[in-house]
Amino acid sequence: MLSPDARVAFKPEATYHALVTEAAPAPWLALRRPALVLLVIAVSVSIASVHQITLSLLLTTAAAWGAILVIQIAIGAVVIASARARRVGFAHALDLWFAGHLPYSLWILMLPILTVVPVATPHEVMGLSIVVPLVWTTSIVSAFCRVVLGLSPAAARRRVALHLMLVMFVGGAVVVWAAGGPAALLSYGLRRLSGTWM
Repeated sequence: MLSPDARVAFKPEATYHALVTEAAPAPWLALRRPALVLLVIAVSVSIASVHQITLSLLLTTAAAWGAILVIQIAIGAVVIASARARRVGFAHALDLWFAGHLPYSLWILMLPILTVVPVATPHEVMGLSIVVPLVWTTSIVSAFCRVVLGLSPAAARRRVALHLMLVMFVGGAVVVWAAGGPAALLSYGLRRLSGTWM
């Protein structure tokens, strides 16, 4: 039996139809999905960076990368808040928003494996492989907008475009920041194009 989150990943529309009829979770239970996302990030970053997991390392990594979760909550809030026809309250809608986390969570958990594949640099593999969860999540967000937010197909497409734009903008900003700024990223790109690694 698949969990609701797994069912959302593979049959988003039918699963969201079932989930909106369920009672809203208690406020503290509404935090379970965001907490799971943060745990996935902390585990994968710990494994990718130092190849081990300890409680201290998990807590430190979760604190350091908690901003990613805050950004995801903010993006979800932007998509949800202005939908006046939504079929559930805001907190329940945000909980259901995080039910669509599986594509990104699988990608994050796969990064320690993907980044050792000797076809390109780890950063390039990460950049190319992010396309899979982006496309996959687009279909989940579309179903979420139609079913949970009660939007027409055209309005749902606009919300999906807004979501994608926000994810790409924030993701791009994080990449530029992590690379050391625009100049460092440009220098890397030019060196990669010229084939020299000085």
